[in-house]
Amino acid sequence: MKLNALAITGLLVLAALSPTTNAAELIQNGGFETHGLDNYDITGWQSAEQGIFGSVLAQSGTTTEVTGNTTVGAYQGNYYGLLDNNGLSGSALFQTFSTGAVASATLTFQMFVNNQNSTTNINAAGLDYSVDATDNPNQHVRVDLLKAGADPFSIDSADVVQSLYIGGANGVLAANNYVNYSFDLSTGLAAGGSFVLRFATVANQSSLQLGVDNVSLNAISAVPEADSTAMLLAGLGLMATVMRRRHN
Repeated sequence: MKLNALAITGLLVLAALSPTTNAAELIQNGGFETHGLDNYDITGWQSAEQGIFGSVLAQSGTTTEVTGNTTVGAYQGNYYGLLDNNGLSGSALFQTFSTGAVASATLTFQMFVNNQNSTTNINAAGLDYSVDATDNPNQHVRVDLLKAGADPFSIDSADVVQSLYIGGANGVLAANNYVNYSFDLSTGLAAGGSFVLRFATVANQSSLQLGVDNVSLNAISAVPEADSTAMLLAGLGLMATVMRRRHN
């Protein structure tokens, strides 16, 4: 069966309008393997520290460098991201990324929390370690999606796009195992833009460690490819030519 020009044009238009699915990894060095030794300058990541005694680093092995506490080590490979606080301090490990509009986005990672205090304390002061430790115990971790440019310790609703985890250890006074986490960031990233993924700790009671590995943020966009757009324009041009000839 032969197709006339209008039918061919219609097929071209339909093909051009069909979305092309493009998947992209938005996080760099999510496995913390891109360097040679234990390193405070982690490729792809930034860190911030406040208070008396804490650190953020890419760690190997099962003994932390600052507090000397025991961990389970890396989830995979040789290294993992470690926030190691010894009390009266706060730490943040974060990465800024940009994306266009997305149809869906999923964040996954493995994380452990070792709280060397007997309890987890989530205080209204957020990530401020300096509140009075007797009346305002503040010992917990959080994971958030922030707007780009936000202070790495901010919990202001104007800065936080999505709070992903606020809590403490899966057990205390121990070298806890990793827990698998998965979060849907489709709504927060829908319009695209620049954002910050943050892992943070605050401790004003005792030692606290957060370990993270295999951080991945996979985003899927549905946009017409350049070739499809060109095909659409060509099809519309052909349709216009056919219509003019029919009217002449």
